[in-house]
Amino acid sequence: MESTETCGTLSFPAEVDLSNGEEILGQALGLLDSGAPALILDLSGCTFCDSNALNVILRSQVRATELGVPMWVVLPPRGIVRRVADVAGLPRRVAIAPDVTTAREALAAPVPHA
Repeated sequence: MESTETCGTLSFPAEVDLSNGEEILGQALGLLDSGAPALILDLSGCTFCDSNALNVILRSQVRATELGVPMWVVLPPRGIVRRVADVAGLPRRVAIAPDVTTAREALAAPVPHA
């Protein structure tokens, strides 16, 4: 977990399942509730996940939306974790970046006004 003036970043462990999903969710919500101006959930080192990882991401997104905090999920373009996310429709629900640098650049970009 890393927190700076501009963003909180939570790196997921290699495996996310029933044994650690609630702890990871607590860390993500803790970053949001502590006033992080943006949140990045980094799954680039995650090699296995089940529905608990999806639960962490979606519940974090709900809280981020409630707080008006932008959130990005770092999800490599290939691998089983990406496949699970794609099958579950995650890319339609959250902002996805291929790496942390891209996510940070997206958070730093000015938001166009309608």
